Amino acid sequence: MIVDQFNTTLSGGAAVAAKRLHHALLESGISSRLFYLQQKQRQTVQDESYLPAHSAWSSRGLTPRMWSRKQLQRLKFKHALRGRPPGLEMFSCPEVLPHTQIDVANLGTDIIQLHWVAKLIDYASFFASIPSDFPIVWTLHDMNPFTGGCHYSGNCTAYYDECQNCPQLGRQRSNDLSWQFFNQKLAAIEGKNIHIVAPSHWLENEARKSRIFANAQSFQTIHNGLDTDIFKPYDKKLARHTLGIQKEGLIIGFGAESLENHRKGFQELLKALPQLATTQCVTGLAFGVGTIDESLPGIPDIVTTGYVNDPKKQALIYSAADIFVMPSLEDNLPQTGLEALACGTPVVAFETGGVPDYVHHHKTGLLAKTGDTTHLAHQIDYLADRPQERRRMAENGRALVINEFHHRHQAAKYISLYRNLLAAKFNNSLHAA
Repeated sequence: MIVDQFNTTLSGGAAVAAKRLHHALLESGISSRLFYLQQKQRQTVQDESYLPAHSAWSSRGLTPRMWSRKQLQRLKFKHALRGRPPGLEMFSCPEVLPHTQIDVANLGTDIIQLHWVAKLIDYASFFASIPSDFPIVWTLHDMNPFTGGCHYSGNCTAYYDECQNCPQLGRQRSNDLSWQFFNQKLAAIEGKNIHIVAPSHWLENEARKSRIFANAQSFQTIHNGLDTDIFKPYDKKLARHTLGIQKEGLIIGFGAESLENHRKGFQELLKALPQLATTQCVTGLAFGVGTIDESLPGIPDIVTTGYVNDPKKQALIYSAADIFVMPSLEDNLPQTGLEALACGTPVVAFETGGVPDYVHHHKTGLLAKTGDTTHLAHQIDYLADRPQERRRMAENGRALVINEFHHRHQAAKYISLYRNLLAAKFNNSLHAA
């Protein structure tokens, strides 16, 4: 069985999840190939199972007419995004030039699996090139595949029926870019054999509500997995010594690709920290790109490590912390919290998205009302002054990850799905003969 997976980049949360699944499948004897978009900056590719996406395309390069269309498209897109509200994440277009037709027969693939594919595939040409009965597994990492362009919709539910008058665009109107992109996606996947997999129950439920996926053949949740031999508890004193942290007292951890990503909630944590009532000496420990405004009143010392891409160093950071705080305002199944639990550190988080799939209140951590920094501070205080509760939740969290979020369990569920899809395709071909 050959499974061809597609993800735009080799870095970021979706890429980490895609690569973990890719290697878990290889370990399970499945021939998995991971296609990605080559960037101008050099990317570290581990082996020959990683392939540049252009090697999968059967289409030609840009013609002069396509080049003109691409330039016009960029200007139109830039104009529509002008004046967007601040703090929003990217808004993605389903059109890519040159086109991205794929010849599955020539590739020899049995299953196409999509991950985070913004800017990687051109919806119209990609899906049109795939036979209608060919199985496509689409693993969602955010909401973009079933919205008119946003990756997280906030409180907007227009995608249930049809996106328009988008609050994330600078100029709102009934036939805006969100409306155009929504209908382009809807038309592109019509009649295709698409099976939706979400890493969280929340994202599966939202995908089911969108008209874009109204004709999807199936929906299910398969949690992201990780290697618990890499993400494991280290002795806290050793972890702190290795990281050069000499301070005593309570260490509160936080991590994200970027500390400046509004959705990840680092600013909410900075608002919560001055509200802590614990008498313990508190130190923050954060990883991610970005800087901290040290002039903010009332915040404790915060040690920052910068961007960390090494899983073993991440495991040391999680182990060094007494509590890991994950104040995401919107999220799918954030892997930082899962990794922290695997390393024996309880998690305090906002009750949003897929977070409750693994932060089980008073079992593996504590949940606070989303956006309520006073409640977040209260929950941190609760664990700060109860070391026995922290130890109990740490044990529960580690056990939960091993039993339900191990990468081998994830791979087994995907393999079962692949086999069912191939069996159904074979049976349908027999009936059609």
